[in-house]
Amino acid sequence: KGGIGLTMFGGSSTVSPDSPSAFGQINVTSDAVIPYFQALADGVHAHGAKTMIQLTHLGWRTADDVADWLPVVAPSRVREPAHRSFPKEMDQADIDRVVRDFGSAAWRAREGGLDGVEIFASGHLIDSFWSSRTNRRTDGYGGSLANRVRFAIEVLEEVRRRVGPDFCVGMRLQGKASSQRADDPGWGLPGAAHDDLSHEECLQIAEMLAKTGMLDFFNVNAGAVDTDNRLASAIPSMYGPLAPQLEVAAAYRQFGLPVLHACRIIDLSTARRAVSDGLLDLAGMTRAHIADPHLVRKLSEGQEERIRPCVGAGYCLDRIYVGQDALCLHNAATGREVQGMPHIIAPAPGATSK
Repeated sequence: KGGIGLTMFGGSSTVSPDSPSAFGQINVTSDAVIPYFQALADGVHAHGAKTMIQLTHLGWRTADDVADWLPVVAPSRVREPAHRSFPKEMDQADIDRVVRDFGSAAWRAREGGLDGVEIFASGHLIDSFWSSRTNRRTDGYGGSLANRVRFAIEVLEEVRRRVGPDFCVGMRLQGKASSQRADDPGWGLPGAAHDDLSHEECLQIAEMLAKTGMLDFFNVNAGAVDTDNRLASAIPSMYGPLAPQLEVAAAYRQFGLPVLHACRIIDLSTARRAVSDGLLDLAGMTRAHIADPHLVRKLSEGQEERIRPCVGAGYCLDRIYVGQDALCLHNAATGREVQGMPHIIAPAPGATSK
């Protein structure tokens, strides 16, 4: 209704039972979700927009004492500092099962009438295969960078096998700054010095994935999320600069795929500059639309001064990470629509106050 072109929902939607819905993510492990996808897709399409879902396996980034109480799985027995579970090292049967689960989840999205899927790699299971800090395997999935990317390519192959060539499939992956600037919190990411995935290695991974011909776009964000401190820099709040990662994302346009990026792009002038200057192909404005889902329509109608801006308080994120609904410090209607609270309030009839 607000004029957006594409809405991506279901952050970190789970594809496997051992990637539990620990904080209320959508469970895409069963065909029971398909009718809900259909209802959502019909509603979005009625307003001329497209919609996609983000699919992932959390890997080490979850806990084993929620949902079905299944063991956490990862490429190696390395604990994530944030969740601190002891993961089971995946054997070949685990790898094959999770690959199939990604394909089945993507198929359910297509059957539900969605326009595409984004495979979430950054900080989750797929990404943990890429990093030699978390992947200490000695088989065909460890060692060289090509081996560490093998699991991601197998996931893409299965997804494409299930959804066909005409369904949009993208991947969210992490980028790294080509140089560190300690004076800029958007660049001086905590822990970056000991993170083995360098700027060059991240680009090599992207090139390998692009060459498969199975991806339609990249979604690039900088940094890591395995500690609270690093998460705060990867998804910065009001303490940091606006749109601090544009240059990081821009480096990935060289591989011939459209690049989507979302990180504190809170106003339309920043989004316009990012696209017109050739830094991005698609500007994601997640928190900006939480603050005002009608911002595009207001701009097109010449009401830009009435757009309610995101102030970067992080209240929405703080709530979803503990399994609550996403509310907005700056917009009381967000998250309360089904309770009848409108985003657009018409002037009251009668004489205006003086």
